[in-house]
Amino acid sequence: MADNKDIAVLAKKVYELSTLALDELEDRKWEALLIVNAAISSATADGVARTHADKEARWGAQIQEEGILSRLHPKWLLRTDDGKPPVIQHALESALDNPHRDLRTRLQALQFIAPAEREPLTDLARALATDAYAGARGDARDLFITRMRGLSKEWFKDPWLTVLPHDGKPPPVSILIENQGPTHDGGLHDDPSDDTTWETVKFGWADAIRTWDVDFLRDNPLSQLYLSVETAASTAGQVAAGANDAAKGIASLLGWTPYVLAAIAVLGLTTAALVGARR
Repeated sequence: MADNKDIAVLAKKVYELSTLALDELEDRKWEALLIVNAAISSATADGVARTHADKEARWGAQIQEEGILSRLHPKWLLRTDDGKPPVIQHALESALDNPHRDLRTRLQALQFIAPAEREPLTDLARALATDAYAGARGDARDLFITRMRGLSKEWFKDPWLTVLPHDGKPPPVSILIENQGPTHDGGLHDDPSDDTTWETVKFGWADAIRTWDVDFLRDNPLSQLYLSVETAASTAGQVAAGANDAAKGIASLLGWTPYVLAAIAVLGLTTAALVGARR
């Protein structure tokens, strides 16, 4: 199930607008239009269909009386003066677990908000940047942070800096939006919970060395693949020609099998120390 936390922000805004009298809502029509459009664009097809059906059932007659142009007014999606929740609730409900929401659509809506109208919608900008960052690859996250630091040392206090263009360049958050995907590089942004078996082994080496995890160093599958202390010492004489004397000496001492020699250049003396520790 998708975890669309920013829908809570939209729902809060919808609630605030739905409590207004009609004349007050008219004064905030453009803000209301942006909110309902954001909700509709986040909804599933079924949620949109239910929203429009409920609007027609509850307000269709009044819409007909006021004329076709009034159909576009956001008040029909927000009114609660008939004692029922706002029509837009259907869209919000479906958006809660909609796995196909488009970050680009959310960004486009925010870019067209006039400066004087941004303050009430700051939470939407923050939610978009948070979602985009959470889903982006590690390299994109690093690039995004570098870009933001170049704009302001306190950029994290103003979410609008992330979603607006600067110096003719696309909004910084677009770096994250255009580079969504998992990170599997063993770095700071790599989530170990989704690592494959090979990644667990590969990146486990780095963590084991940093923390000196003796159990991992001794027993992990990679060491089992390359090292065998049970091999008879007599096999050392079969080590392939071409290895240097030091490598041959280590092989003789530890009883490596011939096929391991190919890994000597990579594993080096650290590997030898690990085998010695195992013994």
